[in-house]
Amino acid sequence: MKKIAFLTLLAIGLMCTSCEEFDVSNDNPDVALNINKNPELLLTNLQRNAIRTSVSAAWSEGNLMGQYGARIVFTSFDLFDWGDQSGTWNTYFLAIRDAKELEKIAIAEENTSYQGVSKVMQAWLFSLLTDIWGDIPFSEVNQAAEGNGTPVYDTQEEIYNGMLQLLEEANITLSESSLAIRGDLLFDGDLQKWRKFANSLRLRLALRLSEVNASKAASEIAAIYNNPSQYPVMESNDDNAALTFLNANPDAHPVTEESVYRVGSYNEYRISENFVGLLKRLDDPRLEFFADPTANSVEKGTPVYEGMQNGIVDGPAYEYKGGDAFLSKFRLDYFYLQPNANQARLMLHGEVKFILAEAAQRGWIATDAATLYQEGITSNFNYWGIDMPVDYLTRAEVAFDNTLEIIANQKYISLFYTDFQGFIEFKRTGFPNTIAPGPDAFYATYPSRFEYPSKEQALNAENYNQAVSRIGEDEITTKVWWEN
Repeated sequence: MKKIAFLTLLAIGLMCTSCEEFDVSNDNPDVALNINKNPELLLTNLQRNAIRTSVSAAWSEGNLMGQYGARIVFTSFDLFDWGDQSGTWNTYFLAIRDAKELEKIAIAEENTSYQGVSKVMQAWLFSLLTDIWGDIPFSEVNQAAEGNGTPVYDTQEEIYNGMLQLLEEANITLSESSLAIRGDLLFDGDLQKWRKFANSLRLRLALRLSEVNASKAASEIAAIYNNPSQYPVMESNDDNAALTFLNANPDAHPVTEESVYRVGSYNEYRISENFVGLLKRLDDPRLEFFADPTANSVEKGTPVYEGMQNGIVDGPAYEYKGGDAFLSKFRLDYFYLQPNANQARLMLHGEVKFILAEAAQRGWIATDAATLYQEGITSNFNYWGIDMPVDYLTRAEVAFDNTLEIIANQKYISLFYTDFQGFIEFKRTGFPNTIAPGPDAFYATYPSRFEYPSKEQALNAENYNQAVSRIGEDEITTKVWWEN
């Protein structure tokens, strides 16, 4: 897998002035003079910004929302003081703008490879936005140059239809293209891996329709599963949409010592009681990889793992179970001290197996759900480099029983630290059913979304108001369209 080769400076400005008196060119041969001729710069920039934002959001928000982690101080977010997260909204929409500009350039330059890659990136970014905010601008995005600075908010149903179409088009375009691309941080220009990502992401989005349009979900998934040559998907962890950072700042993982992320801030987050409880019930060795034993137990020579309860107000939270020394941190040497051990996970091979296992369990595809489920578990153990116990797949709470819950619980484990995916899947399926508001949470109902950024009310009021009227209220407890 290609390691990240971030550009610290995106040279997209014109530097083509000349000295008229002496007729001497001041062009720098090492600087791109025209972005139309250097689309790789745009691709690198949009990938870098979007993926780093996704990783940071996964740590500080996504892990808490999915109750993989909890906070021991400054616990307001864990109490459901989520706000509008305008920074994430802005970064994703700016990346979409860049992706759309890349598509325009690719069309003008007749480079079908960049066209296909752009469509996949657009679909991924739009999916993160709509799954967390609900109705969002989609069809009129990036039309400011045409005089439209106030895009309409499309319904989630319209957005999902649009994203699935984007991925269908991307697969076709990439299948017909052999043109090389550069600046690709994710797959190093491997177009077949981009096709696999496109079709795997299409499986994810199709399954999201399970509770609102099961027939469409079934037909989308069956079309891909039954035509592997036309719709290749991830076949192993070698195909993962996962990016490895560099080992030096500014291109190290953003939540590491190398990136000057404060260790004190890192220690404010602990593995959650919910996540620890699930892994302990399964006697799952992934617990010992994800977390460190408590400092107190290590000092006593009897290491144990203890999780932090979500949703406890400041003060009592810091004293929970005896305090800091009695609560497990996320594994310090792997997730913090190493600059690039922890990847940015957009989508892993194991998730594809769990999607297909659920599709088989629902009767949408004719194959053995148990085998796919077991392959999903095995893939995740292999991804983390953890030896799976020989009896793991036959244990009482792991053995396949043809229920959605058994698939969803293992899928939840596999989605750890992957943007907002664990939370999103919980809202779709209701599993793990141990996820619940904490004792001091501001709401008794588990939230579903972020509020729209306040600037939308000021700068795009008419379309904002129409969207709010359609969804009910601009509240974090307002359900999104596909939610169970």
